Amino acid sequence: MDKVPETKERLLTTALSIFSRRGYETSSIQEIVNEVGISKPTLYYYFGNKQGLLEAIASEYGTPLLELTTKTAKYEHNLVMNLTGLFREILSFALRQREFFRLFTSLFSAAPETSAYTVGNGMRRRLTAILEKLFEEASQDHGNMRNRQQMYAESFFGQIQTWALLAINDEINLTEELQFKIIHQYMHGIFS
Repeated sequence: MDKVPETKERLLTTALSIFSRRGYETSSIQEIVNEVGISKPTLYYYFGNKQGLLEAIASEYGTPLLELTTKTAKYEHNLVMNLTGLFREILSFALRQREFFRLFTSLFSAAPETSAYTVGNGMRRRLTAILEKLFEEASQDHGNMRNRQQMYAESFFGQIQTWALLAINDEINLTEELQFKIIHQYMHGIFS
């Protein structure tokens, strides 16, 4: 039996768990290898260093989020439908991948000179670029939205992030009715 994929997977899931609970910057490689039961050189062999491990986590767990967002943001001339779908799909992802979503949002909140910020902000920018494209395409149908796509993308993603964190931390139950109200409140701001 080949242990390489198993060891790499255990490193990824263990690091994700530790990083999401304790924070990337305060977690140590030693803590991760101790929990997995391997040596530091083994971790370095697979990922190079701590940042390489974080980048692998971002790729492994973030790629499905990017793909989901791209698919759901395909503009079909119904912005309410797109935003409702995005809100629901990203929320559902966050609830399925609580540790990753919590880690992801903490990364781009880190100080700009840190590895955490570099990795997290790169992923956040890819997500908001998808949203910017959606709003740019929608502005062809809604003239009052022109030249505001970055503002809309950032504020919409910020709203999703806030509500998703409340939901994954079990502080709120995002019922269908509440999700509907959130989206319509946001839409009112766009169209006013």
